[in-house]
Amino acid sequence: MAKKQLKNKEAAEQKERKKESMNPDSKAAGSEETVSDNVLPQNIFLVGENEREKKIIYIAQKVYQEIHRFTKDKIKNESGGILVGTVVEEFGKSNIIINGFIEAKYCEATPTTLKFTHETWQHIHKELDKKFAGQKIMGWIHTHPDFGIFLSEYDKFIQENFFNEENQVAYVIDPVQRTEGFYFWTDGNIERCGGFYIFDKNGVKIDAIEEKKARKEPAEREEPEKATGQITALVIMAVIMVILIFVMFLQNSRLTRLQEQQEALANFVNRSLINIQLQMNQLHPVEESDSTAPDIQD
Repeated sequence: MAKKQLKNKEAAEQKERKKESMNPDSKAAGSEETVSDNVLPQNIFLVGENEREKKIIYIAQKVYQEIHRFTKDKIKNESGGILVGTVVEEFGKSNIIINGFIEAKYCEATPTTLKFTHETWQHIHKELDKKFAGQKIMGWIHTHPDFGIFLSEYDKFIQENFFNEENQVAYVIDPVQRTEGFYFWTDGNIERCGGFYIFDKNGVKIDAIEEKKARKEPAEREEPEKATGQITALVIMAVIMVILIFVMFLQNSRLTRLQEQQEALANFVNRSLINIQLQMNQLHPVEESDSTAPDIQD
């Protein structure tokens, strides 16, 4: 009886696997994949500009949401992880499909750096084998808390030494400023990608961007108050500058008048001394000596 039940169970499992293999929307075991490995996503949403390069980046909606949930509170030190997926070559383009995310645990992190340790890589490869069989490491993701979106020299070093395959990317998120961007290899250089696509199964609404906008609304409501405060501060500074200029003008005017008064007083003193000298000369004229004249004798 037990053997018969086991045989029936195996038959049911085999039937289910066959059914899943015929369904292009079926997921790999433990993976975040939502489309077949060799089929481009059809239900997509463009973030940024339509990329005209030879590479196009697609990221599954579940992965996109997972990454943003992971990064939203990481505002002190950098944090990151690994992007998992595959590449579909079609229409003369390399289509980079990101189906999974593995958190980079056991990292050494500071506000400006993120170092993957030996323990980090052990954890990554363990998770890759366990949850994403058949998938590849397609790049990495890391945060820049309140520093904006760019690749530092240290980031470029990591990209060049650990993610230097042609279709491996870098995904940067600033959880404070709520900005994001992808970077990919172009002619041997790592360049900013103009845009990327979020995708999901056909018929599934892509609301990841709406959730992101909703998270932004409180900050956006604070912007008018922030702008008003900045304008008020500028007005106060302008008034203070005007007052300082006026005070300096008064001081300069006083100094000028004082100098003029000093010069006038000096001229008056000089003229007075000259007049006194002239008057003294008139009262006591100098008598000329006749000692040089010859004596006249009677």
